[in-house]
Amino acid sequence: MDQINYPMYTTGVFIYKVNHDDEGDDDLSVKAGRISRRLKSSLSETLTKFYPFAGKVKDDVSIECNDDGVEFIEGRANGFLSQYLQEPDHNLLSEFHPFGKEGPVAGKDSPLLIVQATFFKCGGVAIATCASHVLIDGMSLATFINCWAATARVDDHHQPSKLPASMLPHYVTASLFPASEAVSSYPLRFSPSERVEFNRFVFDASKIAQLKAEVSSETIPRPSTVEAITALIWKCARTASRSNRGGSPRPSLLLQGANFRTELVPPLPDNSVGNCVGYAVAQTGEKETKLQDLICELRRAKEEFSKNGLQTLLENKCLLTIQDQSIRDKFERGEIDFFSVTSVVRFPFYQAADFGWGKPIHVTFLNFVSPNFFMLMGTNDGTGVEVLVSLSPEDMVLFQRNQELLAFATLNPPVDVNEAKNVSLGLRSSL
Repeated sequence: MDQINYPMYTTGVFIYKVNHDDEGDDDLSVKAGRISRRLKSSLSETLTKFYPFAGKVKDDVSIECNDDGVEFIEGRANGFLSQYLQEPDHNLLSEFHPFGKEGPVAGKDSPLLIVQATFFKCGGVAIATCASHVLIDGMSLATFINCWAATARVDDHHQPSKLPASMLPHYVTASLFPASEAVSSYPLRFSPSERVEFNRFVFDASKIAQLKAEVSSETIPRPSTVEAITALIWKCARTASRSNRGGSPRPSLLLQGANFRTELVPPLPDNSVGNCVGYAVAQTGEKETKLQDLICELRRAKEEFSKNGLQTLLENKCLLTIQDQSIRDKFERGEIDFFSVTSVVRFPFYQAADFGWGKPIHVTFLNFVSPNFFMLMGTNDGTGVEVLVSLSPEDMVLFQRNQELLAFATLNPPVDVNEAKNVSLGLRSSL
């Protein structure tokens, strides 16, 4: 399974507003040093459990665990955390990224994980985890963050690390999906030099309820939140693409990331480490499609994936299988709009990433390389959904002005830390 995923880095950024009021008269550089030491010591201990993460890609079928460890980078931000929270800027986030905007391919001899801690003038901190999708999918990253943060909290109390089994990695995917030479990798439909524009759209709880009510139908009277938002984003992205091609109709494919852990019998635990991701393929013809019809297609694709997806993947050794011959031919010729979406709405990133100074006030992911990609994730208050959208610059200009979209979503609003539920902004103990 790891062989056929696209070897790109996925970077999660966890942003904290750290309160040092009870820390005495030490200056911020001293306190940043304390945070850094805690992060390093707990990371070192965590990697003894997640030992492959400290290795490098050797070839298509193996990782070299050479005990070199993980590169830990420290940075200082020139501005204050409040500046970013007021107007979250994806380009500014590149300062928190070990590779900046380069987004290199995680090829041979590439590390599996790089970590960067960036400290703000106000005492806030941003922790970036740059993880290779060669081994680490979203759930694997969540498991790692959960274990690392819990280790840091225990380390703060100078106690031996005794973590429950559910926090520790479960290595079983290699035996279920053994390596093979006859594999077809993720279908890449862009050039690494292609320009990508990114934007953030936030759906609050009331707008989500309104959207779900408007897109319900006799066929699907109660669409899920993810289905409703995905259908709207897909429709508006198709509209932008068509407009920039002179209005010429084109069929469309949407790959929906799906977690194989829940599809196996018996299911794998959430802490299973490795790529357990497949794709449910939804498609449309050339004509304009209503939201209700898109939701039906999304549901159909998911049901087909649940029924036959794993068997099809193991037989074809390919993440993408297009049944319709005419659509497949157009896909091969590049005559189709190709999108992909993944949802981490239910992933416990906010809940898990408490290193001892409270839960993050904002979590986001960086993507500087992949156009036509959408990521859905929960907001810090647990009631809304943020959608991170990357498109070509030309399509983004039209997409972000789409009135159907803006009737439900707000374009890049400030991060409201006051609405975060159960988010502690103060240090629980000294660093």
